[in-house]
Amino acid sequence: MYLDKPAQGMLLGAVYYGVVAVQLLVGWLCDKFGKYKLQMALGSSVLAIASFASPVILENAGVPYYFALRIVKGVAMSFALSSMLPMLTRWTTTQEQGLLMGIASAGIGLANSVTYPISGLLCQHGGWKAIFYFGGACGMVASFLIVCLVYDGPAKHPRVDAEEKQYLLSFQFQSQTSKKRRVIPWAKMLRSVPVWSVVVTNFFFFAVVKGIVLNLPIFVRDVLDFTVTENGIFSAMPLIAALLLHLLIGPFFDYIRNHNKYTPTTVRKIFHVVGTLIPGALMFVSSQLSSEYKYFIISLITISYSLTEFAVMGGFGYAMIDLAPDYIGILQGINKTISLAPGFITPLIVSALTPHGSSEEWKHVFILFGALYVLSCLVFVTCGSAQQQSWGKAIKNDTVSALSDSSKPRNNFA
Repeated sequence: MYLDKPAQGMLLGAVYYGVVAVQLLVGWLCDKFGKYKLQMALGSSVLAIASFASPVILENAGVPYYFALRIVKGVAMSFALSSMLPMLTRWTTTQEQGLLMGIASAGIGLANSVTYPISGLLCQHGGWKAIFYFGGACGMVASFLIVCLVYDGPAKHPRVDAEEKQYLLSFQFQSQTSKKRRVIPWAKMLRSVPVWSVVVTNFFFFAVVKGIVLNLPIFVRDVLDFTVTENGIFSAMPLIAALLLHLLIGPFFDYIRNHNKYTPTTVRKIFHVVGTLIPGALMFVSSQLSSEYKYFIISLITISYSLTEFAVMGGFGYAMIDLAPDYIGILQGINKTISLAPGFITPLIVSALTPHGSSEEWKHVFILFGALYVLSCLVFVTCGSAQQQSWGKAIKNDTVSALSDSSKPRNNFA
């Protein structure tokens, strides 16, 4: 089945139409009901079913229906993954946040790392359908593990001892334990410069990292001229390197922050500069190299992509938790609704810039990626913050007492 460049770009980005469409809903559901396990299990199950159905849809219904199926997969992905961060706030303390967040989210990096080489082998030895069946099987295993092992919080876990449970509960935010209804400070959220700095930073940053993840195999095939198996291996190298740094930077960030030598804002900005300016410079260097230096190009891309973990784990990545820990679900919904839009925009731009897949055309893509890294750095360094906002944690004045007169109208919006 042949697809031209615009069609390839549309299909690559189709998942993110679904992801973006329900981000705010997922965040609101997390903060409102706290049924993280249910949302994760349902999302993972739908992803698995959609993966099994993909070959059937492609062969019997055609590309338009497969495009729609990928949008459904995006919705399911949003429920499965975006419920994780709000849930983790119930299982982490401030002192261990970087370490535990890093371990918990490392599975995403691991999956990205092994997908390309495994897909290359499956395609070569079992045909393209085997890739979808393998993905569906992984989704079913994930759903089973979520049902058996995941709990919405320490209070609901049957095997956490009383002392540890009490310790974890002491770090939970009031809205997670109080039965009072709280007012959500929508106006203050939407007027917050630090909040919007994270959103805009994430928009530029995600445009690059997703552009690399989605398009690196195409670049390796078109310009560097590797075999299918080699393509899978070299396309995975940046993701594997990023995974290793992902696990190291979280504890390193905790160590720096807990020693109180610098303010949380200063620490995050330093990490963010390392995770954006250096990768940006390496993107510019890569754009000037010809395909005869293909191994050097892959090395530069690997170093560049892996260093972005400084920005993810210690820079802007978890800054929303610092700003407003009690409203992380809603804020992440707002953040990802806007910042994940490059998931479907970037493939279209890359396809438009590389109609023939030539080295000269890809040079412009790498220059664009470098510029976006720099913009991401400037926005967060200029406007970002890790200082908890005055409205960021529910207090007595932000709740509506259950003892209030039930006949009076209640407004849940500020």
